[in-house]
Amino acid sequence: MVGDAREKAGCFVETTRLQVMDHYYYKWNRLLLGNTLAHSHLQYEVYYFHAGRCVYRLGDRAITLRPGDLIIMNGLASHYPQVDRTKEYVRTMFSFDPRKLAPAEHGFLAINPLKPFELLRNRHLRLGEKAQAECEILLANINRFYHSIDTVDQYRLLAAFYDLLLFIYELCRPEMERKSYSLMAGEHSVRQAIVYIEEKYMEDIEMERMASELHMNRFHLMKVFREITGLTVFDYLYHRRVEQAKIMFVHSDRDTVTDVCYKVGFKHPSHFSRVFKQMVGETPDRYRRLVRGAL
Repeated sequence: MVGDAREKAGCFVETTRLQVMDHYYYKWNRLLLGNTLAHSHLQYEVYYFHAGRCVYRLGDRAITLRPGDLIIMNGLASHYPQVDRTKEYVRTMFSFDPRKLAPAEHGFLAINPLKPFELLRNRHLRLGEKAQAECEILLANINRFYHSIDTVDQYRLLAAFYDLLLFIYELCRPEMERKSYSLMAGEHSVRQAIVYIEEKYMEDIEMERMASELHMNRFHLMKVFREITGLTVFDYLYHRRVEQAKIMFVHSDRDTVTDVCYKVGFKHPSHFSRVFKQMVGETPDRYRRLVRGAL
């Protein structure tokens, strides 16, 4: 998403400026239609739980959250919150593209602050009272500068963001020291596959052709993709198509449900409707009317 829709704490905010983050929520307490859908992505993600009742699904794990819990994710494992809707659900979350945050580009770090995401991949951190207080100060500091378009404030935002990454690094350092530092070959293959899907999801994707173009063994790719993301290749593909369909329903007045079906890569409207209902909980037509205020 792009734009400069600014609101204060407790609301959803997106900007373009330094492109530090792709998606950003600070003390967000609303549930958006379909936002609890299981998903995977290339971005790294930081999630902090402020209040409510929530079981967070991360790969094959089910984590019962407590206020002050912090989760870091490399994005590839399927993840989503299962929320008790009778309680106010408050969280801070942001995702970012690690390729845009190479430490060498900014030249002031002697260590790699992305190492916890690369080495540990997905971790649930239950913070003690002192660490929780520090984390909330760091998040508030990020939010303070995130809203500003002043150039100095934008670089202070970058510094605040790195400060949070270093805080996470410090929390994860004991575990990282027990592990060897190498990015899994399987994870590299999965990232290549996801990039391929992002480029071609509107086309007719065949597993054999995909593996061939990526110079991989089809069965190995299917195996590691499922192990790392928790989804099959085609489950991921369908999730991507459905997410694009949701975007089109919000922003396109002219396209019918059938138009959207074909544009996002489905061959048959009945299959599109069945998959959409299974993932979103509403039929495409009803979802379209809901987001356009027709119901």
